[in-house]
Amino acid sequence: MSNKREPGWSGTPEIGALDQLDLDRRREPVAPPPRPAPPRRARWPWWLAGAALLLVVAVLALWRERISETLIPDSELNQEIEAAQLALARGELSRADGQGARERFQAVLARDPDHPAARSGLVAVREAALVQARAALADGDLAAAHEHLALARAMAAPLTDIGPIEAALAGRESAEADIADRLQRARTAQAEGRIEQVPDGALALYLEVLRLQPDNAIALEGRRSILAGLLSQADAALDDGDAATATALVARVVDADPSHLGLPGLQARLGEARAETEQARERALQAALTDLRAGRPEAAARGFLALLAASGDDIEARQGLDDAAAALAARAGREAADFDFEAAEASLAQAREWAPALPAVTAAQVRLERAHAARDAIPETPDDPRALAAALDQARAAMRAGDLIDPPGASAWDHLRRAAAIAPGHADLREAQGEYDRRARACFEDELAGNRLGAAQACLDAMAVRERGGGSLDDDRRRLADRWLAFAEERLGASELALARRALDAARGVDPSNPRLDAFAERLRRAGG
Repeated sequence: MSNKREPGWSGTPEIGALDQLDLDRRREPVAPPPRPAPPRRARWPWWLAGAALLLVVAVLALWRERISETLIPDSELNQEIEAAQLALARGELSRADGQGARERFQAVLARDPDHPAARSGLVAVREAALVQARAALADGDLAAAHEHLALARAMAAPLTDIGPIEAALAGRESAEADIADRLQRARTAQAEGRIEQVPDGALALYLEVLRLQPDNAIALEGRRSILAGLLSQADAALDDGDAATATALVARVVDADPSHLGLPGLQARLGEARAETEQARERALQAALTDLRAGRPEAAARGFLALLAASGDDIEARQGLDDAAAALAARAGREAADFDFEAAEASLAQAREWAPALPAVTAAQVRLERAHAARDAIPETPDDPRALAAALDQARAAMRAGDLIDPPGASAWDHLRRAAAIAPGHADLREAQGEYDRRARACFEDELAGNRLGAAQACLDAMAVRERGGGSLDDDRRRLADRWLAFAEERLGASELALARRALDAARGVDPSNPRLDAFAERLRRAGG
């Protein structure tokens, strides 16, 4: 097969003429058809985008510092806030070098006037200034209180908070101004020996200073010196046996300084002296009571009066003196019954001196008046049979009526005394007196058995006018007094304290030496009676 192409070959093989194909010939590439031209684009969006970008860049350039502070925390401001808070925690509210909490918070606000932490921090500084002002005032540091108060005022603290502190501070400063004057006056008074006068004595002035300034060294030393002197005087009084003076001196020291170092030892000595005094008092009381029971009211009264002189509020001695007065009043009644008016009036006057308001004294006065009336009714002519018979008839009539000693001037006893004045040894008189004694005894026993204690008391009095001061009625008095005390027990159990008190007084009037009286009186006192 020839590789040569014939001249004029069109290049298109004919069908069936395979030999005309030039397979080794390199064919030229066919060019693609031309693409259509793209449409022309608009340029204005690009200009718009560029303008917007320039605007953003301008805004960022203008507000870059503000945006950076808003979007990104400033570490320098945070450090300043932390330093301010630490200064506040340390109590360094304000410092001249600018390192105080107030100055640091203000520095932050100078850069950022709306910084919330700085604003709340300044409020906290103001409150802390008020707290420190109050604390300084309480501690007596008036200069510091002024400083803190000035800071709070400069930071516009409310007047309602500042006002009370200012008032208290002014009061303290006024007191401070007086302290120096008081100390000088106290030293002068101490040098002049004016120790315990009030209000210008040395001790009173030192105590006033200590009330204002409890730790004032000068006042503390002055008080210590004065109290040591008082304790020394108390010690000397104990050496002299004057426990009362020592007690008074120790009481003044305790009142001024209960923790004084010299007190314990002296109080121990005083306790021993008091125990000895109480023992001596008990011995004197028992001796006086013994005299009273033995019928020696004058001797008993001397003992009771001595006890009252030592202690005016001695209840037992006061009661003992009342009992002695009652015994002497009873004697006055017996003396009046015998028409021994001089002796009766002397006994009554003594009893009245010891216990003027005692019911027994009043009763004795009534008996004395009756005796005078009975004596005046006696006829001038003695040994008159008709007068004797009349007096005895009147006496028997009064006895039958039960009028043994009442009414005054018309009682059986009064008529018997008139009869005795007429014919002292007459047999009819003795018979009438015997009848009187039997009726009085029967009256007493009947009334006592019926528990009619007031009537039994009257019957006992009727027997007593015939006793002439003997001890034959002691058992009867004890029986009646025991009944009165039993009645008092019942009233006390029923909480009828007034009745219980009256029953106790009746028992004491009948039998002053009854051993049950004191115990029941104490029970009644504890019950409020």
